[in-house]
Amino acid sequence: MTLRIIIADDHPVVRIGARSVIHGSGVGEVVAEAATAQDLLAYLSTHPCDVLVTDYSMPDSTVPDGFAMISMIRRRYPLLPVLMLSVSSNLAILRMVRDAGVLGLVDKGSSMDELPVAIRTVHRGLPYVSLSLKERVEAAGSSAIVEGEGRPLSPREVEVLRLLGKGMTVKDIATLLHRSASTISRQKGDAMLKLGLNSDAQLFDYLRNGQL
Repeated sequence: MTLRIIIADDHPVVRIGARSVIHGSGVGEVVAEAATAQDLLAYLSTHPCDVLVTDYSMPDSTVPDGFAMISMIRRRYPLLPVLMLSVSSNLAILRMVRDAGVLGLVDKGSSMDELPVAIRTVHRGLPYVSLSLKERVEAAGSSAIVEGEGRPLSPREVEVLRLLGKGMTVKDIATLLHRSASTISRQKGDAMLKLGLNSDAQLFDYLRNGQL
């Protein structure tokens, strides 16, 4: 069976590499390629597909990327297997996307040779996590900073920190996520409290050193 696959990533070299591996393996046919979350949502509505292979972070869009994008796709297409390309070993993000229904996680920082196996696996409804990503997550151990003061960050708190780390202001994030600035400020403050951070300087040091 030739699977219909949509690829979404804001880096052209990743899309080219993924398409080459998919076509070369014979696992399926790439029916659309998206560089932004906005394009991805448009292609999903016009191109029937059997598996979605997508990045987590695609910031140059008029609609939210990240967890908000994944959640929207899962709501609209609950039966569509989603395979996420990731360079992050951040436990908060990996837990969030897993809980949101993402079946597969492939480390795009390593070889793409495992991509066909991952696609076949999630198409059968089974979970797949690349070995290198498993090792990096395990290496983080139980002392990973996302646990903060013993309380894990919520999905929305992680999303706010990720966008702050990209240089967005509280006002920018509020506009993008269709929330009030006071809500975003509260979520930022709650996340800082959980992480034991006392100032914006400490927060941005964390964001520079973290992988949100």
